[in-house]
Amino acid sequence: MSDGTFLDADRLAGLKARLKSGPAAPAPTAAPVDAPAAAPHEARRSSDLPDLGVIFFSGLTGGSDPYDLLLDVSRYVDRAGFTAIWTPERHFTEVGGAYPNPAVLGAALAMITEKVRIRAGSVNLPLHDVLRAAEEWALVDNLSGGRVDLALAPGWHARDFVLNPQGYENRSRLLNQAREQLQDLWRGTAVQRKDPLGDTHEIVTFPRPVQPELPVWLTSSKSEDAWRFAGENGLNVLSALINFGPPELEKRIAIYREARQRVGLDPARGVVSLMLHTYVGADAASAVDRVRPAMTEYLSSFVTQHATAGQAESKDKADTLHNLGDDRDAFVEMVFQRYVSSSSLIGDVAGARATLEDFRALGVDEIACLVDFGLPKDEVLQSLARLATLVRQEI
Repeated sequence: MSDGTFLDADRLAGLKARLKSGPAAPAPTAAPVDAPAAAPHEARRSSDLPDLGVIFFSGLTGGSDPYDLLLDVSRYVDRAGFTAIWTPERHFTEVGGAYPNPAVLGAALAMITEKVRIRAGSVNLPLHDVLRAAEEWALVDNLSGGRVDLALAPGWHARDFVLNPQGYENRSRLLNQAREQLQDLWRGTAVQRKDPLGDTHEIVTFPRPVQPELPVWLTSSKSEDAWRFAGENGLNVLSALINFGPPELEKRIAIYREARQRVGLDPARGVVSLMLHTYVGADAASAVDRVRPAMTEYLSSFVTQHATAGQAESKDKADTLHNLGDDRDAFVEMVFQRYVSSSSLIGDVAGARATLEDFRALGVDEIACLVDFGLPKDEVLQSLARLATLVRQEI
């Protein structure tokens, strides 16, 4: 969450002490992010607003049919001119459990949409055989008429790697190897594989995709090295404000642009996509009040996921949160206020415009609007209808 508040153990301890001494002053509701300094590449596109897409991540929360929401939202954003629909890969967890395979969902979306880009956000490649990934997504590319984009990630939760236990320790290296093979397979280059009898085969995957090149994003959050790697290798970036806030995001975007320029790539052409929780209401105050129950539940579930991730740092931070005891609810409300005020798209249309302008000035090209965090479908669609007034229209 913004400014490291949610998962930074040292700051959590300090916040616990503050909670003991008295309630913190609430942050302004639905205020836009602070006005940033001018971004070095802000002129790379004429619009002062980023493109808008939608992203799904939570799924089975709220007791409603996640696929009903997914399909109706997808139909709407396709008609309304949104850029993309992102679906994740998540395993063995109720929160997000509706999305174990973005390729399967992508095939369904290809059949009910006409223009919107169909994106995986993300494919955890070290969990899979790259041959299957190439086959599945080429199929979706055919069904969609060439509208597939992929964000790739190494995976992070140890439990997910029951699908490939040998891949966990070297997941970052495996991701890079698989990424290169995936691009080769997409272009039609054969890869060598041995069958059970020991014979070597030159494997070309089918069906052949519509797009000659596969547009690829790297999913990254806090790691500056990952942003630098994406820039040096010509990848786009999908990020979220987890463990850092808007000022740190601006720094990482600058690292990314500089890395592209250093290797001779146009720094302006790389796409930075940012996930933000989104709800646009009739007025700012009621929008914040409306999302509070769903968002605070989401934040609490996020703690649980980190506690079981199998990583020492995540466990330490989750233990700190657990030790807040009776102050936990007050702490989560504090996090909610900070997150809404600086790292979300929650408020009214005017506030949404101001927030989008600020993130555009930071260097963000697209916002992936997270919409499935517990609100009813009719309210999600009403929110998107208000947001659609800010969709950048092609001239």
